Amino acid sequence: MALSRRQFVAYALASGVALEIGDVVVSPSSASAAAQVPPTLLAGQALTSSTVRLLWTAVAGADSYRVYRNDQLIAEQPGTLLEDTGLAATTTYRYEVTTVIGGVESARSAPVIVVTQQPDPASPPSAPTNLKASSITSSSVKLSWTKSTSVAKVTGYRILRGPVGAPLQNLVQIATTDGGTTYTASKLFANRAYQFAVRAVDVAGHVGPAATIVVTTSTTSDTSAPSAVSSSSVAVRRYSSSRLDVVWGSSSSSDVAGYQVYRNNVLVATVEEPLRKTYSDNGLAPSTSYTYRIAAVDSAGNVSALTTGRTLSTPAAGTVLVTRGPYVVQTDRTSARVLWWTNLPTPSTVDYGIGALTASVFDPTPRLQHAMLLGGLQPGTEYIYQVRSGNATLAGNRFTTAPAPGASFTFAAVGDYGGGSAQEANIANLIAASPAQFVQTLGDNVYPDAQDPDPERFYSDFDNRFYKQYGPAIRTRTLYPANGNKDYYGDGATARNLWSPNNQRWYSYEWGDLHVLVVDSEQPLGAGSPQRAFVNADLAAATTAWKVCVVHRPPYSSTSSSSSSTTVLTDLVPLLDQYRVTLCLSGNSHNYERSHPLRMGAIDPTGVTYVVSGGGGNGLNAFQATQPFWSAYREARYEYVQCSVSPTQLVLNAYSDTGVLFDSMTWTR
Repeated sequence: MALSRRQFVAYALASGVALEIGDVVVSPSSASAAAQVPPTLLAGQALTSSTVRLLWTAVAGADSYRVYRNDQLIAEQPGTLLEDTGLAATTTYRYEVTTVIGGVESARSAPVIVVTQQPDPASPPSAPTNLKASSITSSSVKLSWTKSTSVAKVTGYRILRGPVGAPLQNLVQIATTDGGTTYTASKLFANRAYQFAVRAVDVAGHVGPAATIVVTTSTTSDTSAPSAVSSSSVAVRRYSSSRLDVVWGSSSSSDVAGYQVYRNNVLVATVEEPLRKTYSDNGLAPSTSYTYRIAAVDSAGNVSALTTGRTLSTPAAGTVLVTRGPYVVQTDRTSARVLWWTNLPTPSTVDYGIGALTASVFDPTPRLQHAMLLGGLQPGTEYIYQVRSGNATLAGNRFTTAPAPGASFTFAAVGDYGGGSAQEANIANLIAASPAQFVQTLGDNVYPDAQDPDPERFYSDFDNRFYKQYGPAIRTRTLYPANGNKDYYGDGATARNLWSPNNQRWYSYEWGDLHVLVVDSEQPLGAGSPQRAFVNADLAAATTAWKVCVVHRPPYSSTSSSSSSTTVLTDLVPLLDQYRVTLCLSGNSHNYERSHPLRMGAIDPTGVTYVVSGGGGNGLNAFQATQPFWSAYREARYEYVQCSVSPTQLVLNAYSDTGVLFDSMTWTR
């Protein structure tokens, strides 16, 4: 019986015979490769002048993935995340990824083009000079110094403290200053010799050499014990089979210099002010109960009564816990990134779908911080998802993809919030209960210094002042962060945790009829700077109905005579005028203020409205300056803003930390 052409090809391939059909050679391996599929989406971003991060969608059944840079194979790995290092600055690279199953490689994915950043200045700031101590008491000392010089902008200074003779690396950071050259160290122990150090931090990520000084506090005759810590404020949290984290509230006494931590009635640590009221207890036994009590200690060494015991058991050895998240970042119309952290390195799985969990992506690489790219999504659609790592599953999460133009939606914005206050928690809960589809931060995401040292051993401010409060909000909506000056004290921890788009400094995105430009006020904005070129090109190309700019330092703030940023006012505001931006959102001043619409510094109904929303929870700044002509409304209160957007209307509502609507403005097209 004669075979048809299709039957003959199938028979030959099944027999392992290569065929030549016209100009094409078809072999069993090439036929299998044609059946393989590459990742549906490859995303890339330049983290620095020499590093590009690549993330791609997982393919079911993949044994490995091959990564190509400019047509050269640079890696083969089982995971879907790669950071390509050692690259040249300001250079364009083309990346593609293939899937390998059973030794057979797929076609290449659609390419992604990434341009590395310009290099930062290489020189660190100089050491501060003329470090002096004055106004020494039994519990405080005022430090002053002459400012450092630097090629890159100095954003401020780190203040460190420790015992006399300790090497610099063993001193503990107790505070940061926002560029000022004085700091009063308080809550010290009486009659104690301290070594202080001051180091400048610049916006290029450098920490300069230290100026040091030794100070001995005076004596005191105080014999009164401080007030005890509230027992209800003490909480214990599981991290792993060998670690528990203890947190507590402040004593009401003003002279407290530290807190003693007792485990099973044995003193295990003294945490000195002004450090965090947290303690990570490492080296514990699995499946074992431990009881913790806290006592306050004042400057004279008087000790309060202990709190009642708080008991918790460590989990069994090998127990996997989701310690942070999950949370969603960089969502657009057809993709989203899901992030989460675990206590042990484990593989990553995300199950997701519309109304039901109908799809999954998997990465076998054991990680502490997990990142999975979801692609091929429907615009303007709510997805549910769950994450799985080892024996841990966290379900009940959702996010909404960015809609196409024409849809109506709401988003929330909050600034200067990561201080761990009750007001921060209230605002986070209000946002979590709101209809907001995403949260745009306005900078200063974690106080006091945005550091996240060694998450495997240390319960940091990110845990205690960000993930704890905003966990419910960012499990159910996309997070878009902006850099503030405090974020530059964290050695890049904000970028590692929050995964900003583009180069993690400035970027833009679109959501329906809204175009959001996020500017970094700590980076150069003047003529010839990379950020200015980006802002100019971005706003010129934006065609959406509404343009909103986010920049941490406000160009218009009447908190004080120096609270308006002259740099932003000079270098950014003219571009916002030129490209008809509607609204500019800022933080930095810890209060709320809305301007009249302004153009070229004058009230103009077609101009830009400037809103300061820096009352997110880390204290308040009273208004010291007389209300200027351009200020339409101002109030020093804890708050956040919520914006409702449609093709024809933009409504800004300002809510207090108790949910009270106290200011509103509407723009109509």
